[in-house]
This record gives sequence, C-alpha cells and structure tokens, in this order.
Amino acid sequence: MSAYWDYIPKRDSELVAWSANFTAQVAANAQEWEIPPLEVIALQAADVAFATLHTRADSPSRTSVIVAEKNAARKTLEAKIRELNGFRLKNPVITDEQRSALGLPVRDTSPTIIPPPHTSPVLDLEAAGVRRLNVVFHDADNANKAKPYGVSEALIVYAVLDAPPDSPDDLVKSTLAPRAPHLLEFAEQERGKRVYAAVCWQNEKGEPGPWSEIENAIVP
Repeated sequence: MSAYWDYIPKRDSELVAWSANFTAQVAANAQEWEIPPLEVIALQAADVAFATLHTRADSPSRTSVIVAEKNAARKTLEAKIRELNGFRLKNPVITDEQRSALGLPVRDTSPTIIPPPHTSPVLDLEAAGVRRLNVVFHDADNANKAKPYGVSEALIVYAVLDAPPDSPDDLVKSTLAPRAPHLLEFAEQERGKRVYAAVCWQNEKGEPGPWSEIENAIVP
C-alpha cells in the first residue's frame, strides 16, 4: 500500500483510472458522506479536464502547450482530491472499507512493537577537562550511527573503584544518554582514580539490550 500521505498515482495513465473510480464513488455517496454538491461538481470537472487533456497530451498531435495544460489540470485535480481526503473523507463519516474502495490508504492504528535492542554499543572514555570524561559510544553493527532502529537512549553505568568489577551490576552509578558523547563529571577527591563504565541500548519501554565491554580510564 502507498504511504498514508502519498496515495495518488505518479503515472498520469494510472491517475486517470484511479480518479475516475474516486470521482464516481464520491458522487454516488456524497449525501451519505455529507459532501456539498458544489464540491462534487468541482471534482467531476477537474476529473474530466485532466482525463481529456491526458488523452490529447498522449497523442501524436500533442504540443508543449497541451502538455503544460495537462500538467496544470493534474495539479488542480490533485488539490481537489487531497482537500476531500483531508476534510471530508474521514472516520467516522466513512468506514475503512469505503476508504479502501476509494483507493485511499487506511491508517494503521495498531502500535508498532519494538523489541528490546539486540546489539551492544562500543564504548570509549575520553578526557574532556579537569574531572570530566566523555563517554563516546556507537552501535557495534554500525560505526557511523549512534543509535540503531528502535533505540531511544543509552543507559550508562559507572563507578570509581579500586579493583576491576566482575560485571556491570557492580557499577552503582547510572545515567541516561540520548546521544553520544555523554559527559560525566566527578568530584575533586576522585581525580587520579580509576573509573569503570559500561553501556547498553534501551528501547522506549526502557527494555535494555546486551551490555558493552566494561572500559576504564583515569579521572583527569
């Protein structure tokens, strides 16, 4: 199916048939769909004008003037169709089945299910001034993209420790980073000590993916 906003056929020959069906159904159901008669007449006139000029522009006797007139007629027809779709042909006035019969797309109201991330970030810690470190990360599957599809942010866990941690569970401080790099700031008494950090992706529900490797750096 075409995108919700891009439903009108691109090829003129396809639009002729599509518009004929659309116009006929609008005319037949105008009263039920509460479409004023003048709008129906305007649509019918635009449909006939475009179909007629398309036939002339598709013939061996066409001229640049006829082609220009056909293109202008197409714009007029498209405007009428989009105006009706935008203001008249909406639920609950018409049903999804009727929209499909008109050749209009039906909006998908089912939420898209985004699973937890399945890839892990690659992490680096870079000095960013006194008592500051930048957490630089990108997806393991794509070095040029900070976040994979479906990821809303990264969860960073870290801690200043005397010995390497056994797992990210030992890193008791945490922060959320919507993008990289993310700045961490430390207390004066933590300068010269070693900080350990790990990162994982999260989706919009806060469901985490796998952890990165635990990296470490000296607090500058």
